[in-house]
Amino acid sequence: MSGGRWAVNSERKGAGIAAHPPLPTAHCILFDLDGTLIDSIELIVRSFQHATAAHLGAPLSREEIIPTIGRSLAGELERIAPGNGAALLATYRTFMFANHDAFVTVYPGVFDLLAAIHARGIPTGIVTSKTRISAAPSFARFLLDREMAVVVVEDDTARHKPHPDPLLHAAALLDVPPTACWYIGDSTHDMAAARAAGMTGIGAAWGPNDATALASLADAVAATPADVLAMLDMAEKAPTPPPSPQS
Repeated sequence: MSGGRWAVNSERKGAGIAAHPPLPTAHCILFDLDGTLIDSIELIVRSFQHATAAHLGAPLSREEIIPTIGRSLAGELERIAPGNGAALLATYRTFMFANHDAFVTVYPGVFDLLAAIHARGIPTGIVTSKTRISAAPSFARFLLDREMAVVVVEDDTARHKPHPDPLLHAAALLDVPPTACWYIGDSTHDMAAARAAGMTGIGAAWGPNDATALASLADAVAATPADVLAMLDMAEKAPTPPPSPQS
């Protein structure tokens, strides 16, 4: 976002922020899904490994898979296996649908965070690189989509994270200027998209990537969902001027 960066508070492994300059007041808060609201990382890794083993003869390593999370799955599979991405995607989804409930949970503190945000009257949304069909099992099991004013999936924009388009689409649906939005995500792709959109990027270090990985692109990094509330408190105590209207 414009107007400066916030330093990571190293005393808490990335939790909290330095208050120079203060965080802008949040008029909406958008979330990534995988690795931020839900702990689906093990399912993603195993689905990737199942598909690559079936079609390429050997599974990708966890270290190869984690950096792809947050980008378009179809795009990543096509990059890995040019001309064969669709077949890998079908195999991936078959495994993912069959094993979703055994591996996916909501991160501790997420529902408390959402309740506290809603109590402040701040609208929330999900912006995910998953397609609607791939996100459906998590929404059906945890009802997270019902907590949101808007849900943007891969199907909704032509370009995907790290491009800003999905985040800007969510802000437009909420009629909130991007500069008044916070975007919370666990990957550098999320933080790059937030920066490109002009939003405040909050790194979710409770996901698969630690604070060090996120700090180079994030405006601030939270170690737990509860730290996001501390950031909101700080922003409200030191409000910035209202954001300029969208052109």
